[in-house]
Amino acid sequence: MIGGILLIVLGFGVFLVWWLFFETEGAYLGKGMVIWLYDVYARRYDGIKEFDETADFILISEAIMLRVRPHDDPMILDVATGTGRVPLIMARNAQFDGHTVGVDLSRGMLEVAQEKVDAGHFDDFITLMNENGQELPFIDNAFDVVTCLEALEFMPNPDLALQEIIRVLRPNGILLTTIRIDTPWMPNRTWDEETMRQKLLDNGMQAIQFEVWQENYTKVWAVKSGESEFVGRRMVEELLRVNNS
Repeated sequence: MIGGILLIVLGFGVFLVWWLFFETEGAYLGKGMVIWLYDVYARRYDGIKEFDETADFILISEAIMLRVRPHDDPMILDVATGTGRVPLIMARNAQFDGHTVGVDLSRGMLEVAQEKVDAGHFDDFITLMNENGQELPFIDNAFDVVTCLEALEFMPNPDLALQEIIRVLRPNGILLTTIRIDTPWMPNRTWDEETMRQKLLDNGMQAIQFEVWQENYTKVWAVKSGESEFVGRRMVEELLRVNNS
């Protein structure tokens, strides 16, 4: 009897550790734990995720370039860039002549990303910054495209992060983000399509589209209401708020 109870307790403990540290990547343990976990797993992150670079190139990089036509030099922000997934597939696109700023709070992830940038000689196309996605250091309407993939649900305040992402996107600019599908594993942290659509509408977005993408995620495209001139390739310093320049 006691042995059976101990096995149940042990099994629950193993499940709890798996859920808190692996399945939800520390999201329920606070921002510091999330950053620490990403720092710890930075060198193994790409292997764990098993990103398909060919699929990413077609479904992210090419898709973005199609949406910014006839321009080929968009100024892009990638929030929670991790090991540089989006900046790198943009830089490897021969049609891309813009610049991507990748921000992340994990220095370990950024170190891995920077090594890839250096190896590919992509410094002219990519800038990496250790910044908080909920407190972006950029002026309003600074970017033609903003991306944030597989990340909102891991941030302390996803609503605030979404507002910040939209703030720095120019009117008529393009947003690419995601919603997580396997929601039972992350209660009160994820949004279904209806909820995401309403949040985007409430924040001044339009032309909202959901695309089937991965087993765990759906892609979300949207356009910021209004009109403005194309930003185009700029020096990052031009886009910083005064107190961050």
